[in-house]
Amino acid sequence: PDKAAYDAEQERIRTGIDGLQTKLAAVREKISSANQPNAGNDKRAALKVELDNIRSQQSSTKLNRGKTHEQLKTIQEGIQKKIKDLQAARGKTPYKTAADVDAHISHLEKQVESGSMKVVDEKRALQEISQARRTRRMVEKFQADQESIEADRQEADRLKKLLDDPESKEISERYDTIKAELDGLKKESDEAYAGRTKLFEERDGVQAQLTALFNEKREAAYRFREANDRYWTKVNEDRARRLEKARAQRDAEEAQRKLAIADGLREEASMPAFQTQIEDCQTLIDALSGKSSGNVVLSSSSVPVKSDVSGVPQLEIRQVDAVGEAMVALKKKEEESYFVGKGKKGKKAPKAASPDDTSAIHLPYGQLSALLSLSIPPPTGQADVPRVIEDLKTKKAWFEANQARQTAENVAKAEAEIRRLT
Repeated sequence: PDKAAYDAEQERIRTGIDGLQTKLAAVREKISSANQPNAGNDKRAALKVELDNIRSQQSSTKLNRGKTHEQLKTIQEGIQKKIKDLQAARGKTPYKTAADVDAHISHLEKQVESGSMKVVDEKRALQEISQARRTRRMVEKFQADQESIEADRQEADRLKKLLDDPESKEISERYDTIKAELDGLKKESDEAYAGRTKLFEERDGVQAQLTALFNEKREAAYRFREANDRYWTKVNEDRARRLEKARAQRDAEEAQRKLAIADGLREEASMPAFQTQIEDCQTLIDALSGKSSGNVVLSSSSVPVKSDVSGVPQLEIRQVDAVGEAMVALKKKEEESYFVGKGKKGKKAPKAASPDDTSAIHLPYGQLSALLSLSIPPPTGQADVPRVIEDLKTKKAWFEANQARQTAENVAKAEAEIRRLT
């Protein structure tokens, strides 16, 4: 609901109620005066006595005020005449004050004393100095005339203050107030006696209008309160629906996320266990047996990278800092021998074969890493290759024998993790 419109309506009704209450009080006072005809007699008699006293005071001061008016008029006329004469005299001379005349005379005297003037100009300057000195006496008289004008103005102001005496003004205003009040009392008394029935009808009409406004005010407040309650009920319901919708959406997203995690765990757990190790064992067996030639690709080197998990930040791979230009790699004095593996525990590691030794075997780095990950020592030479092949076959057989069991365990662990998540 429009709060501003409601407040404006309430203010309108309140203003109407105040006006009708004032009107009703005035009507009731008229009725009271009409019912008591002698109620205002005492007040009327007191006002008449006060009015007579004011008249006697005014008669004694009226003569003095007349004389003061005549004096003020004479002084004002004299001020106007002096001002006109002074303005006319000032118009005949270019100087306003005696200081201006003295400055001009001093200027001319300095020019004459300098001796730089011609004879004609010097005579003219001396005549102008003489004329200025005569003018100075006239200018000095201007000051006296101005002072006389100011004195007359002060006297006029004093007389005006006498005429504007606050006490006399207050008495006159009081006289007018009492006269108006007496006239009002007489008029009200006449009206009250003449129309008592009309006053009662007016009172009843004002009271009815007042009652109607009070009822309108209550009904407007009731309607606004109901509309406000409906509005806030609707707002709260809409807010509750939005919250419920958001909660359901969050629950659905969470369930979807958990479902995706569960599918990923099931898919990863259902893959055969040790499959990569079995394939690596077979690839190494074929490579060492000579069944395969060229580049050997191991399954462990092509394991697919796991996709990124939602909500988990990716790790940045550490980059090796580049070697500065000023750094130079130093060559070792002796050639490094190829790594050929380490013997079993308790046995002495065979010496590294020299490059000219034809019985030495050189395995690629990938095959060496695969053998070490399978915990199988690399061959020390061609004669040690059968031992490595047998170890690979043994490992492969063990992986194949335990593949089903390990796959089942992986599936069980994945289901347990899924139950924990869901």
